Amino acid sequence: MDQHVRSFVDEGYALVPGLLDEPTLLRWRAAVDRTAQRVRSAPQDYDTRYTLRTEGQTDTWGVSHIFDPALYDPVFAELFEHPGVMGFVRRVLGDRLRFWTAHALWEPSVVDYDLNWHKDNQESERYAPDGRSTHVQFNVCLTADDCFRVVAGSHRRPLTQTERAQVETKGTGPLPGEVTVRCSPGDVLFMNHHTVHRGSGSAGVLRRTLHVNLQSADEPTGGHTSWRFMREAGYLDRMTPVVRELMENTIAWDDAHPLPFSETLRRRRASRDIKRHQAGTGGGR
Repeated sequence: MDQHVRSFVDEGYALVPGLLDEPTLLRWRAAVDRTAQRVRSAPQDYDTRYTLRTEGQTDTWGVSHIFDPALYDPVFAELFEHPGVMGFVRRVLGDRLRFWTAHALWEPSVVDYDLNWHKDNQESERYAPDGRSTHVQFNVCLTADDCFRVVAGSHRRPLTQTERAQVETKGTGPLPGEVTVRCSPGDVLFMNHHTVHRGSGSAGVLRRTLHVNLQSADEPTGGHTSWRFMREAGYLDRMTPVVRELMENTIAWDDAHPLPFSETLRRRRASRDIKRHQAGTGGGR
């Protein structure tokens, strides 16, 4: 594990093979199957990710906020009790953690998935020369998955002129030093979301992936992800003790660090842009 943590710090990502045993893999994949079926049947009801969205046709590649009561499956709580997954996260961030996001991803049916180059959370200029991460983001791969492309080490330096051009224009062109990470079922890909990265995959090629992000409970940056559903009466009482603690830590941090109005507006605009975006080849950018 020391080698994987070092890779995470130095390169901005680490692929840990075979973290899930077969029963866990099948159970989690079945949960994502159920989620994909539900969202595809009524994508307008959820915070859905699209490769195509018109009046007459939609094509989806995932959904945000799988802990929302409208989507929640108790199987998802197992993520935060898995010793291999959480062992890595705690090695990087420590034992006290807070929840950020949890999403489910799958393959589009008609239009290829082709997401633009970016750093997450709309923070294209953030980097840390020592490789320190303010969070751990990870993809739990429940099928073979070669969708992730990353420019190794780009979390430790400013963007190059070529990278900045791609990020600012929402481009998908090749970048010097980019790597395609090829995952097998049961692998977990941990990543620093301040590394320049994007996703790409072919329509109809099976994909089932859980996409999760956690922070240290005391991390001074980020946060403000106590999603509305967490504060609904009785919601936390229905969560497992581990998930409840993660979310309570998120709520406590957010309440203690209110956002300035200007930053609230910026985040609303960024969220609106993300929801409007179509990650489809040839359109929606």
